[in-house]
Amino acid sequence: MSATTVGSGGLPPRAPRKLAPDLARGVMLLLIAMAYAGVYAGVGFGTDVSGEAFHDRAASLFTTLFLDNRAFPMFAILFGYGMAWMVSRQRARGTSEQEVRRLLRRRGGFLLLFGFVHAFFVFPGEILASYGLAALVTGWLLLRSNRAIVRAAVVFAVFYAITVPLSMVGMAMSGTTEGAEDNWALPGYLTAEDWIGRLVGLPISPLFIAFAYPLLFLVVIGYRAGRAGLLDDPAAHRGFLTGVAVVGISVSVLSALPIALAVQGVLSPGALTEGLYMALQVLSGVLGGAGYAALFALWGTRLEQTRGPLTRAVAAMGQRSLTFYILNSVLVAVVLHPDLVGLGTVTGGAGALLVAALAWSVSLALAAWLAVRDRPGPLDQLMRRCVYGGRKARRAAQEPRKP
Repeated sequence: MSATTVGSGGLPPRAPRKLAPDLARGVMLLLIAMAYAGVYAGVGFGTDVSGEAFHDRAASLFTTLFLDNRAFPMFAILFGYGMAWMVSRQRARGTSEQEVRRLLRRRGGFLLLFGFVHAFFVFPGEILASYGLAALVTGWLLLRSNRAIVRAAVVFAVFYAITVPLSMVGMAMSGTTEGAEDNWALPGYLTAEDWIGRLVGLPISPLFIAFAYPLLFLVVIGYRAGRAGLLDDPAAHRGFLTGVAVVGISVSVLSALPIALAVQGVLSPGALTEGLYMALQVLSGVLGGAGYAALFALWGTRLEQTRGPLTRAVAAMGQRSLTFYILNSVLVAVVLHPDLVGLGTVTGGAGALLVAALAWSVSLALAAWLAVRDRPGPLDQLMRRCVYGGRKARRAAQEPRKP
């Protein structure tokens, strides 16, 4: 069924989807898969790679400057953007405020559930549960004014300016930065202790991410961007988006340079300084994530009228982002986890990036196949049914979707 076909039951035709948000999400899924892959190879954020081979050190430099704590903020901003879009759509339909609140709670709750299942069986360091928590904590702002959203963003900015340095310095001074992310995120599959550890860690991970990383601030920024429709009509905001892309990515890369040089062995900071370097990298990821989102939005405007097969496939993956986020994570885990195929113990950082790129390529082919047949992502469809239920799920399926 094409985008202009009337749906069953007399539902109105679906509005054409905007390319920019889907394109951004599709590329973002590659960046997230790469960031996850490094954990399986033992080269998570902050790990000393000074003794590794040249190609693995180069991979670490690349991930520290461009991926670590950059793909996550981009995803968080896009998540907040999609939440704002959902509320705007419901209000345009005349949905009551009480019902909108219910939908926001259901979306947050089911994201927590999906995230917990993913964390328990695949990757405890996952982010869906964190976004569910963010939706439950901040979703009410979408029923308030733009001024209230901006005020909340300022409050969260001050909060994270304190908590992120404290968290990173605490990790550095306790000597847990070396491999800490890897040990925390990679419990095994072979013993009862492994499964107990996975279960116990379920509520800890989203709370840790909400405290030690600027999650709530990023989601609220996404709310404000969604209210402004920045990604729906990038051409109308070209000057602003260009500034965000250039300044955001440039400052992000420069701010990540100190910790990148430290893990390469070029700098030898003490624990306090190392923690501050890490905090600077994490906080500047806010600008990096915003810059990436703006960059892909601008890129989307150039490709809007001349969508080639690759562009259509990447957009199709972004349109089904929940399904392919989980699939990419599963493929990377199966290949790299030491208790499964186990290549993570021998590939190093560069090999892990290659595995992530191959996993994303497999997902890309599947996304293109689903798009040709006009089929939704199975998990995206399940999420819509969980949130909206019955007839509302069928109606939602006839319209553009944003996770």
